[in-house]
Amino acid sequence: MRRGRIGARTKLLIWLIMPSLILEAAVIWLAQSNTTSFLRQTQNSALDGMVVQSVRMMESQMNDLVLNVLGIEKEIVYGGTKPEDWIRTMETAVMTRPELVRGIVYLGNDGLVAGYPEYFWDSFADKEIGIIRKQTKDPNNGVVWSEPFSSTMGATGLNSLVSIVTKQVADDDGRSMGVLAFVTDVTNIVQRGAAFAGNYDTRTLLYDRNDRLIYSITIVARNSYETLEYAERNTETLEAAKSYFDRSGQYYVISDMKQAPYWKAVVVGDVKTLQNKYRPIVRFAILILVLGSAGLIVLYFAVSWWFTKPIVSLTRGIRHIARGHLNHQFEVARPDEFGEMAREFNRMMRTIQDLIETLKKTEEQKRQADLQSLLSQINPHFLYNTLNTIDIMVDFKGKDDIHRMMAVLIRLLKYGLDRTSVLRSLGDEMTYVKDYLTILSARYDNRFSFEVENAPPELASARILKLILQPIVENAVFHGLHSLTGRPGRLSVKAVRSGSDLIIAVADNGVGMTKRRIGELLRLRPSSRREGSEAGQERSGGFRIGLRNVHERIQLYYGAGYGLSVHSEPDVGTTVTVRLRIIETEDGYDGSSLQAASGR
Repeated sequence: MRRGRIGARTKLLIWLIMPSLILEAAVIWLAQSNTTSFLRQTQNSALDGMVVQSVRMMESQMNDLVLNVLGIEKEIVYGGTKPEDWIRTMETAVMTRPELVRGIVYLGNDGLVAGYPEYFWDSFADKEIGIIRKQTKDPNNGVVWSEPFSSTMGATGLNSLVSIVTKQVADDDGRSMGVLAFVTDVTNIVQRGAAFAGNYDTRTLLYDRNDRLIYSITIVARNSYETLEYAERNTETLEAAKSYFDRSGQYYVISDMKQAPYWKAVVVGDVKTLQNKYRPIVRFAILILVLGSAGLIVLYFAVSWWFTKPIVSLTRGIRHIARGHLNHQFEVARPDEFGEMAREFNRMMRTIQDLIETLKKTEEQKRQADLQSLLSQINPHFLYNTLNTIDIMVDFKGKDDIHRMMAVLIRLLKYGLDRTSVLRSLGDEMTYVKDYLTILSARYDNRFSFEVENAPPELASARILKLILQPIVENAVFHGLHSLTGRPGRLSVKAVRSGSDLIIAVADNGVGMTKRRIGELLRLRPSSRREGSEAGQERSGGFRIGLRNVHERIQLYYGAGYGLSVHSEPDVGTTVTVRLRIIETEDGYDGSSLQAASGR
Protein backbone atom coordinates (compact mmCIF):
# COMPACT_ATOMS: atom_id res chain seq x y z
CA MET A 1 0.00 0.00 0.00
CA ARG A 2 1.21 3.48 -0.79
CA ARG A 3 2.47 5.76 1.94
CA GLY A 4 0.30 8.60 3.22
CA ARG A 5 -2.94 6.64 2.83
CA ILE A 6 -5.04 5.15 5.60
CA GLY A 7 -5.04 1.36 5.52
CA ALA A 8 -7.92 -0.99 6.22
CA ARG A 9 -6.60 -1.87 9.68
CA THR A 10 -6.41 1.79 10.73
CA LYS A 11 -9.94 2.39 9.50
CA LEU A 12 -11.11 -0.62 11.47
CA LEU A 13 -9.53 0.76 14.65
CA ILE A 14 -11.25 4.10 14.09
CA TRP A 15 -14.62 2.40 13.67
CA LEU A 16 -14.15 0.27 16.78
CA ILE A 17 -13.60 3.35 18.98
CA MET A 18 -17.18 4.42 18.44
CA PRO A 19 -18.82 1.58 20.44
CA SER A 20 -17.11 2.89 23.58
CA LEU A 21 -19.23 6.03 23.27
CA ILE A 22 -22.36 3.90 23.15
CA LEU A 23 -21.21 1.96 26.19
CA GLU A 24 -20.74 5.21 28.07
CA ALA A 25 -24.33 6.13 27.27
CA ALA A 26 -25.42 2.73 28.61
CA VAL A 27 -23.50 3.39 31.83
CA ILE A 28 -25.29 6.72 32.13
CA TRP A 29 -28.60 4.93 31.74
CA LEU A 30 -27.68 2.49 34.49
CA ALA A 31 -26.75 5.40 36.73
CA GLN A 32 -30.09 7.04 36.01
CA SER A 33 -31.87 3.78 36.78
CA ASN A 34 -30.08 3.41 40.10
CA THR A 35 -30.84 7.03 40.93
CA THR A 36 -34.51 6.47 40.21
CA SER A 37 -34.51 3.39 42.42
CA PHE A 38 -32.85 5.34 45.24
CA LEU A 39 -35.37 8.18 44.93
CA ARG A 40 -38.22 5.67 45.01
CA GLN A 41 -36.87 4.13 48.19
CA THR A 42 -36.50 7.59 49.70
CA GLN A 43 -40.07 8.35 48.73
CA ASN A 44 -41.29 5.15 50.36
CA SER A 45 -39.44 6.11 53.52
CA ALA A 46 -41.14 9.49 53.40
CA LEU A 47 -44.48 7.72 53.09
CA ASP A 48 -43.64 5.66 56.17
CA GLY A 49 -42.87 8.82 58.10
CA MET A 50 -46.06 10.41 56.85
CA VAL A 51 -48.11 7.52 58.23
CA VAL A 52 -46.46 7.84 61.61
CA GLN A 53 -47.15 11.56 61.66
CA SER A 54 -50.75 10.98 60.61
CA VAL A 55 -51.30 8.56 63.51
CA ARG A 56 -49.56 10.91 65.89
CA MET A 57 -51.90 13.66 64.71
CA MET A 58 -54.93 11.51 65.49
CA GLU A 59 -53.50 10.60 68.88
CA SER A 60 -52.81 14.26 69.63
CA GLN A 61 -56.41 15.20 68.89
CA MET A 62 -57.66 12.36 71.05
CA ASN A 63 -55.34 13.42 73.87
CA ASP A 64 -56.76 16.93 73.68
CA LEU A 65 -60.23 15.46 74.04
CA VAL A 66 -59.13 13.44 77.07
CA LEU A 67 -57.66 16.57 78.66
CA ASN A 68 -60.94 18.38 78.07
CA VAL A 69 -62.80 15.50 79.70
CA LEU A 70 -60.52 15.58 82.73
CA GLY A 71 -60.76 19.37 82.97
CA ILE A 72 -64.55 19.37 83.00
CA GLU A 73 -64.52 16.48 85.50
CA LYS A 74 -62.32 18.55 87.80
CA GLU A 75 -64.66 21.51 87.41
CA ILE A 76 -67.63 19.36 88.42
CA VAL A 77 -65.94 17.69 91.39
CA TYR A 78 -63.78 20.48 92.81
CA GLY A 79 -65.07 23.68 91.28
CA GLY A 80 -67.86 24.28 93.72
CA THR A 81 -69.72 25.90 90.90
CA LYS A 82 -73.22 25.55 89.62
CA PRO A 83 -74.31 23.60 86.50
CA GLU A 84 -74.49 26.87 84.60
CA ASP A 85 -70.75 27.26 85.08
CA TRP A 86 -70.16 23.71 83.86
CA ILE A 87 -72.15 24.44 80.73
CA ARG A 88 -70.00 27.51 79.98
CA THR A 89 -66.87 25.35 80.33
CA MET A 90 -68.43 22.76 78.02
CA GLU A 91 -69.29 25.50 75.53
CA THR A 92 -65.70 26.69 75.54
CA ALA A 93 -64.46 23.15 74.80
CA VAL A 94 -66.96 22.67 71.98
CA MET A 95 -66.31 26.05 70.40
CA THR A 96 -62.54 25.49 70.58
CA ARG A 97 -62.77 22.23 68.57
CA PRO A 98 -66.17 22.33 66.84
CA GLU A 99 -65.04 19.97 64.08
CA LEU A 100 -63.98 17.33 66.61
CA VAL A 101 -66.26 17.78 69.64
CA ARG A 102 -69.90 17.64 68.60
CA GLY A 103 -71.28 17.94 72.14
CA ILE A 104 -70.71 17.33 75.87
CA VAL A 105 -73.21 16.16 78.49
CA TYR A 106 -73.08 15.37 82.21
CA LEU A 107 -75.59 12.86 83.51
CA GLY A 108 -75.68 12.99 87.33
CA ASN A 109 -76.78 10.12 89.48
CA ASP A 110 -79.21 12.53 91.12
CA GLY A 111 -80.98 13.06 87.78
CA LEU A 112 -79.12 16.26 86.88
CA VAL A 113 -78.50 16.69 83.17
CA ALA A 114 -76.24 19.50 81.97
CA GLY A 115 -74.58 19.88 78.61
CA TYR A 116 -73.78 21.92 75.56
CA PRO A 117 -75.48 22.51 73.27
CA GLU A 118 -78.63 22.35 75.31
CA TYR A 119 -80.54 20.35 72.70
CA PHE A 120 -77.71 17.87 72.34
CA TRP A 121 -78.73 15.30 74.94
CA ASP A 122 -82.23 15.27 73.48
CA SER A 123 -80.66 13.64 70.39
CA PHE A 124 -79.52 10.63 72.39
CA ALA A 125 -81.44 7.57 71.39
CA ASP A 126 -81.54 4.22 73.11
CA LYS A 127 -78.41 3.22 71.18
CA GLU A 128 -76.32 6.09 72.54
CA ILE A 129 -77.71 5.66 76.10
CA GLY A 130 -76.90 1.95 75.94
CA ILE A 131 -73.29 2.66 74.89
CA ILE A 132 -72.83 5.15 77.75
CA ARG A 133 -74.18 2.75 80.36
CA LYS A 134 -72.06 -0.11 79.05
CA GLN A 135 -68.85 1.93 79.11
CA THR A 136 -69.48 3.30 82.67
CA LYS A 137 -70.58 0.08 84.29
CA ASP A 138 -67.10 -0.39 85.74
CA PRO A 139 -65.99 2.75 87.64
CA ASN A 140 -62.35 1.76 87.17
CA ASN A 141 -62.43 1.94 83.39
CA GLY A 142 -61.34 5.57 83.25
CA VAL A 143 -61.72 7.29 79.86
CA VAL A 144 -63.39 4.88 77.43
CA TRP A 145 -63.85 5.28 73.67
CA SER A 146 -66.72 3.52 72.00
CA GLU A 147 -66.38 1.82 68.65
CA PRO A 148 -67.29 4.32 65.90
CA PHE A 149 -70.84 4.17 64.56
CA SER A 150 -73.00 6.17 62.15
CA SER A 151 -75.01 8.90 63.75
CA THR A 152 -76.80 12.13 62.91
CA MET A 153 -74.77 13.86 65.58
CA GLY A 154 -71.71 14.05 63.30
CA ALA A 155 -70.68 17.02 61.19
CA THR A 156 -71.85 15.47 57.92
CA GLY A 157 -75.23 14.19 59.01
CA LEU A 158 -76.38 10.60 58.53
CA ASN A 159 -73.06 9.40 57.09
CA SER A 160 -71.01 10.73 59.98
CA LEU A 161 -68.96 8.39 62.10
CA VAL A 162 -68.91 9.30 65.75
CA SER A 163 -67.46 7.83 68.92
CA ILE A 164 -68.74 8.44 72.44
CA VAL A 165 -66.00 9.12 74.97
CA THR A 166 -67.14 8.49 78.56
CA LYS A 167 -65.62 9.09 81.99
CA GLN A 168 -67.04 8.05 85.37
CA VAL A 169 -67.17 11.12 87.65
CA ALA A 170 -66.45 10.27 91.30
CA ASP A 171 -65.68 12.24 94.46
CA ASP A 172 -62.57 11.92 96.57
CA ASP A 173 -64.03 8.96 98.38
CA GLY A 174 -64.59 7.16 95.10
CA ARG A 175 -68.34 7.47 95.16
CA SER A 176 -69.89 7.84 91.71
CA MET A 177 -71.44 11.22 91.08
CA GLY A 178 -72.44 10.72 87.46
CA VAL A 179 -71.15 10.23 83.91
CA LEU A 180 -69.42 12.73 81.63
CA ALA A 181 -69.88 11.95 77.90
CA PHE A 182 -68.25 13.54 74.84
CA VAL A 183 -69.48 12.90 71.29
CA THR A 184 -66.46 12.99 68.92
CA ASP A 185 -66.56 13.21 65.10
CA VAL A 186 -64.28 10.33 64.01
CA THR A 187 -64.63 11.29 60.33
CA ASN A 188 -63.01 14.64 60.99
CA ILE A 189 -60.20 13.07 63.01
CA VAL A 190 -59.32 10.70 60.15
CA GLN A 191 -59.54 13.45 57.53
CA ARG A 192 -57.18 15.67 59.50
CA GLY A 193 -54.70 12.82 59.86
CA ALA A 194 -54.97 11.89 56.18
CA ALA A 195 -54.22 15.50 55.23
CA PHE A 196 -50.55 14.74 56.05
CA ALA A 197 -50.38 12.96 52.67
CA GLY A 198 -49.36 16.29 51.22
CA ASN A 199 -48.37 15.92 47.54
CA TYR A 200 -49.23 12.21 47.31
CA ASP A 201 -52.42 10.46 46.33
CA THR A 202 -53.10 8.24 49.33
CA ARG A 203 -55.84 6.15 50.81
CA THR A 204 -56.22 6.06 54.59
CA LEU A 205 -58.09 3.25 56.32
CA LEU A 206 -58.91 3.16 60.04
CA TYR A 207 -59.40 -0.19 61.82
CA ASP A 208 -60.67 -0.78 65.35
CA ARG A 209 -58.98 -2.89 67.98
CA ASN A 210 -60.68 -5.97 66.47
CA ASP A 211 -59.19 -5.22 63.03
CA ARG A 212 -62.55 -4.29 61.51
CA LEU A 213 -62.74 -1.39 59.07
CA ILE A 214 -64.01 1.79 60.67
CA TYR A 215 -63.52 4.34 57.98
CA SER A 216 -61.77 4.75 54.60
CA ILE A 217 -60.82 7.95 52.85
CA THR A 218 -58.83 8.81 49.71
CA ILE A 219 -56.87 12.05 49.44
CA VAL A 220 -56.20 13.43 45.95
CA ALA A 221 -52.94 15.38 45.88
CA ARG A 222 -54.07 18.11 43.54
CA ASN A 223 -56.73 19.13 46.08
CA SER A 224 -56.25 17.86 49.61
CA TYR A 225 -59.84 18.73 50.48
CA GLU A 226 -61.26 16.65 47.64
CA THR A 227 -62.02 13.33 49.34
CA LEU A 228 -63.61 10.11 48.20
CA GLU A 229 -65.04 7.93 50.91
CA TYR A 230 -65.75 4.28 50.24
CA ALA A 231 -65.66 0.85 51.79
CA GLU A 232 -64.71 -2.20 49.80
CA ARG A 233 -65.25 -5.85 50.42
CA ASN A 234 -61.50 -6.44 50.03
CA THR A 235 -60.71 -4.12 52.96
CA GLU A 236 -63.42 -5.00 55.47
CA THR A 237 -60.81 -6.57 57.75
CA LEU A 238 -57.15 -5.77 58.20
CA GLU A 239 -55.97 -9.22 57.10
CA ALA A 240 -58.13 -9.11 53.98
CA ALA A 241 -56.81 -5.63 53.19
CA LYS A 242 -53.15 -6.69 53.52
CA SER A 243 -53.73 -9.70 51.28
CA TYR A 244 -55.49 -7.51 48.71
CA PHE A 245 -52.75 -4.87 48.71
CA ASP A 246 -50.04 -7.54 48.33
CA ARG A 247 -51.83 -9.13 45.36
CA SER A 248 -52.39 -5.82 43.62
CA GLY A 249 -48.82 -4.63 44.24
CA GLN A 250 -49.80 -1.57 46.27
CA TYR A 251 -47.42 -0.08 48.80
CA TYR A 252 -48.96 0.30 52.27
CA VAL A 253 -47.88 1.15 55.83
CA ILE A 254 -49.62 0.13 59.09
CA SER A 255 -49.29 2.11 62.31
CA ASP A 256 -50.87 1.25 65.68
CA MET A 257 -52.11 3.72 68.29
CA LYS A 258 -50.21 3.15 71.50
CA GLN A 259 -53.10 4.24 73.73
CA ALA A 260 -56.88 4.10 73.85
CA PRO A 261 -58.79 3.52 71.66
CA TYR A 262 -55.95 1.35 70.21
CA TRP A 263 -57.06 1.75 66.62
CA LYS A 264 -54.86 1.00 63.60
CA ALA A 265 -54.26 3.32 60.66
CA VAL A 266 -53.31 1.98 57.21
CA VAL A 267 -52.07 4.36 54.53
CA VAL A 268 -51.85 3.07 50.94
CA GLY A 269 -49.63 5.07 48.59
CA ASP A 270 -50.41 5.43 44.89
CA VAL A 271 -47.14 4.02 43.58
CA LYS A 272 -48.14 4.62 39.97
CA THR A 273 -48.56 8.31 40.64
CA LEU A 274 -45.21 8.34 42.39
CA GLN A 275 -43.59 6.61 39.45
CA ASN A 276 -45.09 9.11 37.02
CA LYS A 277 -42.97 11.80 38.62
CA TYR A 278 -39.86 9.91 37.55
CA ARG A 279 -40.99 9.14 34.02
CA PRO A 280 -38.82 11.89 32.50
CA ILE A 281 -35.77 10.14 33.97
CA VAL A 282 -36.97 6.77 32.70
CA ARG A 283 -37.78 8.21 29.27
CA PHE A 284 -34.34 9.75 29.10
CA ALA A 285 -32.74 6.40 29.95
CA ILE A 286 -34.90 4.61 27.36
CA LEU A 287 -33.99 7.24 24.79
CA ILE A 288 -30.30 6.65 25.44
CA LEU A 289 -30.83 2.90 25.21
CA VAL A 290 -32.72 3.16 21.92
CA LEU A 291 -30.21 5.53 20.41
CA GLY A 292 -27.35 3.37 21.62
CA SER A 293 -28.90 0.22 20.15
CA ALA A 294 -29.65 1.97 16.87
CA GLY A 295 -26.11 3.28 16.80
CA LEU A 296 -24.66 -0.18 17.37
CA ILE A 297 -26.83 -1.63 14.61
CA VAL A 298 -25.85 1.12 12.19
CA LEU A 299 -22.23 0.69 13.20
CA TYR A 300 -22.44 -3.06 12.63
CA PHE A 301 -23.91 -2.65 9.17
CA ALA A 302 -21.42 0.08 8.30
CA VAL A 303 -18.41 -1.99 9.35
CA SER A 304 -19.86 -5.13 7.78
CA TRP A 305 -20.60 -3.28 4.53
CA TRP A 306 -17.18 -1.69 4.48
CA PHE A 307 -15.47 -5.06 4.86
CA THR A 308 -17.75 -7.31 2.84
CA LYS A 309 -18.43 -5.05 -0.15
CA PRO A 310 -15.04 -5.66 -1.84
CA ILE A 311 -15.18 -9.36 -0.95
CA VAL A 312 -18.69 -9.69 -2.42
CA SER A 313 -17.53 -7.78 -5.50
CA LEU A 314 -14.59 -10.16 -5.92
CA THR A 315 -16.86 -13.18 -5.46
CA ARG A 316 -19.32 -11.93 -8.08
CA GLY A 317 -16.47 -11.20 -10.46
CA ILE A 318 -15.03 -14.69 -10.02
CA ARG A 319 -18.45 -16.22 -10.70
CA HIS A 320 -18.77 -14.03 -13.79
CA ILE A 321 -15.37 -15.24 -14.98
CA ALA A 322 -16.34 -18.85 -14.22
CA ARG A 323 -19.28 -18.46 -16.64
CA GLY A 324 -16.81 -17.70 -19.42
CA HIS A 325 -16.47 -13.90 -19.29
CA LEU A 326 -12.69 -13.90 -19.15
CA ASN A 327 -12.45 -10.22 -20.08
CA HIS A 328 -14.07 -9.14 -16.80
CA GLN A 329 -12.11 -6.51 -14.87
CA PHE A 330 -12.66 -5.50 -11.24
CA GLU A 331 -13.25 -1.85 -10.49
CA VAL A 332 -10.39 -0.41 -8.45
CA ALA A 333 -11.66 2.54 -6.40
CA ARG A 334 -10.00 1.92 -3.03
CA PRO A 335 -6.41 2.74 -2.10
CA ASP A 336 -6.15 0.09 0.63
CA GLU A 337 -5.35 -3.64 0.64
CA PHE A 338 -8.66 -4.53 -1.03
CA GLY A 339 -7.87 -2.23 -3.94
CA GLU A 340 -4.39 -3.70 -4.23
CA MET A 341 -5.88 -7.21 -4.31
CA ALA A 342 -8.30 -6.18 -7.09
CA ARG A 343 -5.46 -4.69 -9.15
CA GLU A 344 -3.38 -7.86 -8.81
CA PHE A 345 -6.39 -9.96 -9.77
CA ASN A 346 -6.95 -7.85 -12.90
CA ARG A 347 -3.28 -8.25 -13.80
CA MET A 348 -3.57 -12.02 -13.35
CA MET A 349 -6.69 -12.17 -15.58
CA ARG A 350 -4.94 -10.22 -18.33
CA THR A 351 -2.08 -12.72 -18.19
CA ILE A 352 -4.55 -15.62 -18.38
CA GLN A 353 -6.30 -14.01 -21.36
CA ASP A 354 -2.99 -13.65 -23.18
CA LEU A 355 -2.18 -17.30 -22.50
CA ILE A 356 -5.63 -18.39 -23.71
CA GLU A 357 -5.31 -16.38 -26.92
CA THR A 358 -1.90 -17.92 -27.56
CA LEU A 359 -3.32 -21.38 -26.88
CA LYS A 360 -6.25 -20.73 -29.24
CA LYS A 361 -3.92 -19.76 -32.05
CA THR A 362 -1.79 -22.84 -31.45
CA GLU A 363 -4.86 -25.11 -31.41
CA GLU A 364 -6.21 -23.52 -34.59
CA GLN A 365 -2.93 -24.07 -36.38
CA LYS A 366 -2.85 -27.67 -35.16
CA ARG A 367 -6.45 -28.25 -36.28
CA GLN A 368 -5.78 -26.89 -39.74
CA ALA A 369 -2.69 -29.09 -39.99
CA ASP A 370 -4.75 -32.14 -38.99
CA LEU A 371 -7.39 -31.37 -41.63
CA GLN A 372 -4.79 -31.00 -44.34
CA SER A 373 -3.13 -34.22 -43.20
CA LEU A 374 -6.42 -36.12 -43.46
CA LEU A 375 -7.13 -34.69 -46.90
CA SER A 376 -3.66 -35.64 -48.06
CA GLN A 377 -4.36 -39.22 -46.93
CA ILE A 378 -7.68 -39.41 -48.80
CA ASN A 379 -6.64 -37.94 -52.13
CA PRO A 380 -3.80 -40.42 -52.97
CA HIS A 381 -5.96 -43.32 -51.91
CA PHE A 382 -8.83 -42.14 -54.12
CA LEU A 383 -6.55 -41.49 -57.13
CA TYR A 384 -4.96 -44.93 -56.87
CA ASN A 385 -8.33 -46.72 -56.93
CA THR A 386 -9.64 -44.61 -59.81
CA LEU A 387 -6.59 -45.15 -62.03
CA ASN A 388 -6.76 -48.83 -61.31
CA THR A 389 -10.36 -48.86 -62.54
CA ILE A 390 -9.49 -47.02 -65.79
CA ASP A 391 -6.62 -49.43 -66.37
CA ILE A 392 -9.06 -52.31 -66.24
CA MET A 393 -11.45 -50.53 -68.65
CA VAL A 394 -8.69 -50.17 -71.29
CA ASP A 395 -8.65 -53.92 -71.61
CA PHE A 396 -12.39 -54.52 -71.68
CA LYS A 397 -14.25 -51.34 -72.76
CA GLY A 398 -14.56 -49.28 -75.90
CA LYS A 399 -13.11 -45.86 -76.66
CA ASP A 400 -16.34 -43.98 -75.88
CA ASP A 401 -16.60 -45.59 -72.48
CA ILE A 402 -12.99 -44.71 -71.76
CA HIS A 403 -13.52 -41.08 -72.88
CA ARG A 404 -16.63 -40.84 -70.71
CA MET A 405 -14.73 -42.33 -67.80
CA MET A 406 -11.83 -39.91 -68.34
CA ALA A 407 -14.27 -36.96 -68.32
CA VAL A 408 -15.67 -38.18 -65.02
CA LEU A 409 -12.13 -38.58 -63.65
CA ILE A 410 -11.20 -35.06 -64.72
CA ARG A 411 -14.21 -33.67 -62.86
CA LEU A 412 -13.31 -35.72 -59.82
CA LEU A 413 -9.67 -34.59 -59.85
CA LYS A 414 -10.65 -30.97 -60.35
CA TYR A 415 -13.06 -31.19 -57.41
CA GLY A 416 -10.69 -33.10 -55.16
CA LEU A 417 -7.57 -31.03 -55.87
CA ASP A 418 -9.33 -27.69 -55.32
CA ARG A 419 -7.66 -26.38 -52.12
CA THR A 420 -9.33 -22.96 -52.08
CA SER A 421 -11.76 -24.07 -49.36
CA VAL A 422 -12.54 -27.11 -47.26
CA LEU A 423 -16.26 -26.32 -47.63
CA ARG A 424 -18.40 -27.04 -50.69
CA SER A 425 -22.12 -26.99 -51.35
CA LEU A 426 -24.20 -30.08 -50.69
CA GLY A 427 -25.21 -30.17 -54.38
CA ASP A 428 -21.56 -30.28 -55.51
CA GLU A 429 -20.78 -33.03 -53.00
CA MET A 430 -23.74 -35.13 -54.19
CA THR A 431 -22.62 -34.69 -57.85
CA TYR A 432 -19.10 -35.73 -56.88
CA VAL A 433 -20.45 -38.89 -55.18
CA LYS A 434 -22.51 -39.72 -58.27
CA ASP A 435 -19.41 -39.42 -60.51
CA TYR A 436 -17.38 -41.49 -58.09
CA LEU A 437 -19.99 -44.28 -58.00
CA THR A 438 -20.03 -44.23 -61.79
CA ILE A 439 -16.31 -45.09 -61.77
CA LEU A 440 -16.75 -47.78 -59.10
CA SER A 441 -19.70 -49.33 -60.96
CA ALA A 442 -17.55 -49.59 -64.06
CA ARG A 443 -14.70 -51.05 -62.01
CA TYR A 444 -16.94 -53.78 -60.60
CA ASP A 445 -18.55 -54.47 -63.97
CA ASN A 446 -21.91 -53.04 -62.97
CA ARG A 447 -22.50 -55.72 -60.35
CA PHE A 448 -24.47 -53.22 -58.23
CA SER A 449 -26.84 -50.37 -58.92
CA PHE A 450 -26.78 -47.01 -57.19
CA GLU A 451 -29.07 -44.03 -56.73
CA VAL A 452 -27.87 -40.61 -55.61
CA GLU A 453 -30.84 -38.37 -55.00
CA ASN A 454 -30.42 -34.77 -55.95
CA ALA A 455 -30.22 -32.49 -52.91
CA PRO A 456 -33.53 -30.74 -52.13
CA PRO A 457 -33.55 -27.20 -53.53
CA GLU A 458 -33.66 -25.67 -50.05
CA LEU A 459 -30.56 -27.69 -49.03
CA ALA A 460 -28.55 -27.74 -52.26
CA SER A 461 -26.57 -24.61 -51.38
CA ALA A 462 -25.80 -25.67 -47.80
CA ARG A 463 -22.04 -25.73 -47.39
CA ILE A 464 -20.43 -28.81 -45.88
CA LEU A 465 -16.97 -30.33 -45.62
CA LYS A 466 -15.97 -31.74 -48.99
CA LEU A 467 -14.95 -35.35 -49.60
CA ILE A 468 -16.83 -36.68 -46.57
CA LEU A 469 -19.18 -38.92 -48.63
CA GLN A 470 -16.64 -40.48 -51.00
CA PRO A 471 -14.90 -42.69 -48.37
CA ILE A 472 -18.31 -43.82 -47.08
CA VAL A 473 -19.65 -44.99 -50.45
CA GLU A 474 -16.27 -46.55 -51.27
CA ASN A 475 -16.37 -48.64 -48.07
CA ALA A 476 -20.01 -49.55 -48.77
CA VAL A 477 -19.05 -50.90 -52.19
CA PHE A 478 -15.79 -52.56 -51.20
CA HIS A 479 -16.89 -54.14 -47.87
CA GLY A 480 -20.64 -54.46 -48.33
CA LEU A 481 -21.45 -55.07 -52.00
CA HIS A 482 -18.22 -56.57 -53.35
CA SER A 483 -18.65 -59.80 -51.38
CA LEU A 484 -22.41 -60.01 -51.91
CA THR A 485 -23.73 -63.14 -53.66
CA GLY A 486 -27.20 -64.42 -54.38
CA ARG A 487 -28.84 -61.01 -54.96
CA PRO A 488 -28.05 -57.81 -56.87
CA GLY A 489 -26.44 -55.05 -54.85
CA ARG A 490 -28.06 -51.66 -54.34
CA LEU A 491 -26.71 -48.43 -52.86
CA SER A 492 -28.55 -45.17 -52.19
CA VAL A 493 -27.51 -41.71 -51.01
CA LYS A 494 -30.00 -39.06 -49.88
CA ALA A 495 -29.98 -35.90 -47.74
CA VAL A 496 -32.76 -34.57 -45.48
CA ARG A 497 -33.11 -31.90 -42.83
CA SER A 498 -33.73 -32.75 -39.14
CA GLY A 499 -34.35 -29.58 -37.17
CA SER A 500 -31.17 -27.51 -37.35
CA ASP A 501 -29.10 -30.50 -38.51
CA LEU A 502 -28.37 -31.96 -41.95
CA ILE A 503 -28.70 -35.76 -42.20
CA ILE A 504 -27.08 -37.67 -45.11
CA ALA A 505 -27.82 -41.40 -45.25
CA VAL A 506 -25.69 -43.90 -47.26
CA ALA A 507 -27.49 -47.27 -47.33
CA ASP A 508 -26.62 -50.59 -49.00
CA ASN A 509 -28.07 -54.10 -49.00
CA GLY A 510 -24.68 -55.76 -48.68
CA VAL A 511 -23.35 -58.42 -46.34
CA GLY A 512 -23.65 -56.21 -43.24
CA MET A 513 -21.56 -56.54 -40.08
CA THR A 514 -21.79 -57.59 -36.46
CA LYS A 515 -22.30 -55.24 -33.50
CA ARG A 516 -18.77 -55.94 -32.30
CA ARG A 517 -17.33 -54.82 -35.60
CA ILE A 518 -19.56 -51.74 -35.56
CA GLY A 519 -18.13 -50.91 -32.11
CA GLU A 520 -14.59 -51.07 -33.51
CA LEU A 521 -15.49 -49.23 -36.67
CA LEU A 522 -15.19 -45.62 -35.50
CA ARG A 523 -12.80 -46.19 -32.58
CA LEU A 524 -10.01 -43.65 -33.08
CA ARG A 525 -6.47 -44.95 -33.15
CA PRO A 526 -3.24 -43.02 -33.68
CA SER A 527 -2.16 -45.53 -36.31
CA SER A 528 -5.15 -44.56 -38.47
CA ARG A 529 -3.27 -41.46 -39.53
CA ARG A 530 -0.11 -43.29 -40.55
CA GLU A 531 -1.46 -45.91 -43.01
CA GLY A 532 -2.67 -44.71 -46.39
CA SER A 533 -2.53 -47.62 -48.80
CA GLU A 534 -5.43 -49.73 -49.91
CA ALA A 535 -3.54 -52.81 -48.75
CA GLY A 536 -3.30 -51.34 -45.26
CA GLN A 537 -6.97 -50.52 -45.42
CA GLU A 538 -7.84 -54.08 -46.32
CA ARG A 539 -5.67 -55.49 -43.53
CA SER A 540 -7.48 -53.38 -40.92
CA GLY A 541 -10.92 -54.12 -42.23
CA GLY A 542 -11.07 -51.04 -44.47
CA PHE A 543 -11.42 -48.58 -41.61
CA ARG A 544 -7.91 -47.16 -41.13
CA ILE A 545 -8.39 -44.36 -43.64
CA GLY A 546 -12.02 -44.51 -44.74
CA LEU A 547 -14.73 -44.01 -42.17
CA ARG A 548 -12.41 -43.11 -39.32
CA ASN A 549 -10.85 -40.25 -41.26
CA VAL A 550 -14.29 -38.88 -42.13
CA HIS A 551 -15.47 -39.20 -38.55
CA GLU A 552 -12.36 -37.41 -37.25
CA ARG A 553 -12.74 -34.59 -39.78
CA ILE A 554 -16.38 -33.99 -38.85
CA GLN A 555 -15.69 -33.94 -35.11
CA LEU A 556 -12.66 -31.69 -35.54
CA TYR A 557 -14.74 -29.20 -37.46
CA TYR A 558 -18.23 -29.43 -35.96
CA GLY A 559 -17.63 -30.74 -32.45
CA ALA A 560 -18.16 -33.94 -30.48
CA GLY A 561 -21.93 -34.00 -31.00
CA TYR A 562 -21.60 -34.63 -34.74
CA GLY A 563 -20.07 -37.30 -36.98
CA LEU A 564 -20.99 -40.76 -38.23
CA SER A 565 -23.32 -43.40 -36.85
CA VAL A 566 -23.62 -46.94 -38.23
CA HIS A 567 -26.54 -49.33 -38.21
CA SER A 568 -26.02 -52.78 -39.72
CA GLU A 569 -27.42 -56.30 -39.68
CA PRO A 570 -25.56 -59.31 -41.08
CA ASP A 571 -26.89 -60.42 -44.52
CA VAL A 572 -29.33 -57.48 -44.53
CA GLY A 573 -27.25 -54.37 -45.14
CA THR A 574 -25.63 -51.32 -43.62
CA THR A 575 -26.70 -47.68 -43.22
CA VAL A 576 -24.14 -45.00 -42.41
CA THR A 577 -25.67 -41.71 -41.22
CA VAL A 578 -23.76 -38.44 -41.40
CA ARG A 579 -24.94 -35.68 -39.00
CA LEU A 580 -23.87 -32.07 -39.63
CA ARG A 581 -25.13 -28.73 -38.30
CA ILE A 582 -26.58 -26.09 -40.61
CA ILE A 583 -27.39 -22.43 -40.12
CA GLU A 584 -30.65 -20.97 -41.37
CA THR A 585 -31.15 -17.26 -42.12
CA GLU A 586 -34.24 -15.22 -42.95
CA ASP A 587 -33.15 -15.16 -46.61
CA GLY A 588 -33.48 -18.94 -46.90
CA TYR A 589 -30.76 -21.27 -48.17
CA ASP A 590 -28.12 -19.91 -50.46
CA GLY A 591 -24.40 -20.02 -50.79
CA SER A 592 -23.84 -16.94 -48.64
CA SER A 593 -26.51 -17.27 -45.99
CA LEU A 594 -26.55 -20.99 -45.21
CA GLN A 595 -23.70 -23.32 -44.45
CA ALA A 596 -22.93 -26.33 -42.34
CA ALA A 597 -21.85 -24.57 -39.14
CA SER A 598 -18.45 -25.19 -37.72
CA GLY A 599 -17.96 -25.79 -34.04
CA ARG A 600 -15.64 -22.82 -33.70
